[in-house]
Amino acid sequence: MSLALKVLSFFFPELCHSCGNPLKPEESLFCAECRKSLKRVRVYCRRCGELFSEELPSWLEERELFGCKFCEAEKVYLDRVFLGFRYAEPISQLIERAKFEGDFVLAYKLGRLLRLALPSLPFDFDLACAVPLSVERLRERGYNQAELMLWGYLGKRPKSNPLRRVKHTRPQTELSRKERLENVKSAFSVEENVAGLKVLLFDDVMTTGATLRECAKALKKAGAREVVAIALARA
Repeated sequence: MSLALKVLSFFFPELCHSCGNPLKPEESLFCAECRKSLKRVRVYCRRCGELFSEELPSWLEERELFGCKFCEAEKVYLDRVFLGFRYAEPISQLIERAKFEGDFVLAYKLGRLLRLALPSLPFDFDLACAVPLSVERLRERGYNQAELMLWGYLGKRPKSNPLRRVKHTRPQTELSRKERLENVKSAFSVEENVAGLKVLLFDDVMTTGATLRECAKALKKAGAREVVAIALARA
């Protein structure tokens, strides 16, 4: 951290969104103690992100469960999925602010928060990119919140994004699961060379996973060797 930032953080410390106590420089949005109370997603299929029953025994929480009825029946194009928090308060409120209230700094801080929850991923990647917005939505919002979250998560700006959204789609939150699948079908294209690359694909919220799977499909068809998805929250 630069001297200027250290001075600013000393005189104007960022406060925890939960308890109001000053945050340490390495913390983001929540102090270490309050971060423990945030709801995490722990029991899910690590291949497609499908949630398993909450009634599963607690000893399964930290085990990596690969394969479920969904990804065994469908071609998901994803090789692995990592999920951060449940889409519940206070995380859901912060994401809504970052998306719809112009708080782009908050989007970056949410990415930093995810880094504290998932400090290291057990794989290397050649390229990291966020799910792109359509030109219309990007113009309306002014920024891609998922890209800023990815920036915060990586601690540096992503070099480039090979993905382009070529179809302006309806917001997924308005649709049923079947409609979501149809809504994003063929919505993405790849405009850079990704042949043989391992790609880290980021999105802010995963609901059915349709968007992430469609992005992964475009990347795989363009020659990507592996696509690993990470989402800040799971609805």
